[in-house]
Amino acid sequence: MKILRVASDLYPAVVGGYGIHVHEMSRMQAERGHDVTVLTANTNGLPEEEWVDGYRVLRFNHSVKMVGNTISPTLFFRLMEMRNDYDVIHAHSHLFFPTNVCALVKKYGSAPLVITNHGIMSASAPHWLNVGYMSTLGRWTLNAADRVICYTPIERDLLVSEFGVHPDGITVIPNGVNTDIFRPDESKRDDDCRRLLWVGRYVKGKGIEFLIHAAAQLVREVPDLRLTLVGEGPEEAEVRQLATELRLDGHIEYLPFMSYDEMPTQYQRAEMLVLPSLHEGVPRTMLEAMACGRPVVISEFDHLRDIVNGGGLMFPKGDVTALADAIRGLLERPDEADELGRRARETIIRQNSWRNTVESTLDLYRELVPT
Repeated sequence: MKILRVASDLYPAVVGGYGIHVHEMSRMQAERGHDVTVLTANTNGLPEEEWVDGYRVLRFNHSVKMVGNTISPTLFFRLMEMRNDYDVIHAHSHLFFPTNVCALVKKYGSAPLVITNHGIMSASAPHWLNVGYMSTLGRWTLNAADRVICYTPIERDLLVSEFGVHPDGITVIPNGVNTDIFRPDESKRDDDCRRLLWVGRYVKGKGIEFLIHAAAQLVREVPDLRLTLVGEGPEEAEVRQLATELRLDGHIEYLPFMSYDEMPTQYQRAEMLVLPSLHEGVPRTMLEAMACGRPVVISEFDHLRDIVNGGGLMFPKGDVTALADAIRGLLERPDEADELGRRARETIIRQNSWRNTVESTLDLYRELVPT
């Protein structure tokens, strides 16, 4: 099968859950004998065409970048030339300009279009812009697809009830992680301190400021508390300034985004992953931490409850006191935390295996491609 994957970001040029998902899906589909091409933005002056791990990468130059989005006026014409050269076109995230263009090209006639929803709302945009976009261009983009992939039934229901996406066009395929790479290793745990981990982009929607304030409360009771922050982004300087004002500099380790193969160690050395986000899809970092046998402390999201239950704790979004209480509870009851971590891995193996995600996606393509 000839597959054209269209994505704003691609690992390793851009490190993050979205780019890793695109890369790993392409790599594993190519391993299964499919002809995979990824059309992506060229953000780092990389070759316009090359082969990576068995699949072809084509890069387009962009002229504008705004709200984390790469915008290229010439992308429409390039996709118009390619639109019937593949069995299926798979675009990633309705929040990105290249997916909007795929939807427009579909209106002119193209191979079947699949769009994966990587999160209904953008963590980089204000709430009013998210709602306005989803009520107009976002809905139009998703309804242009032959099939939309959601990670959870609740996300599917929300797209239908709140934003008018056609229910018959949505398929639920759980996001997954490689449980052979992300696995428990207690020899890596940091026994010299009580280490918490956060992974993400420094943007307002990730809620990192709530974790900084919670840590400031906890260090009075837990002097050996350490917080590892793995990420990059436009708000990093503000986060560092806040940590300095709260006298946390000696308690925080700042690390840049790192390679996929290096990440398991970060989960294994920490006691838990903390994600105080205001907006999330199904965060890959959460799945990776759980696969490594670590409990997660995460903001309340209805669509994540079935995954997190038994493998972590939830707290009301933006509630610093509740966040500190949840972390404190796991620090004070390590046996309970270990049990949550054990159940977390069981959940991932049972319902969020990466192999199942890839196979289910290929099955969906087969439904859409004429025989």
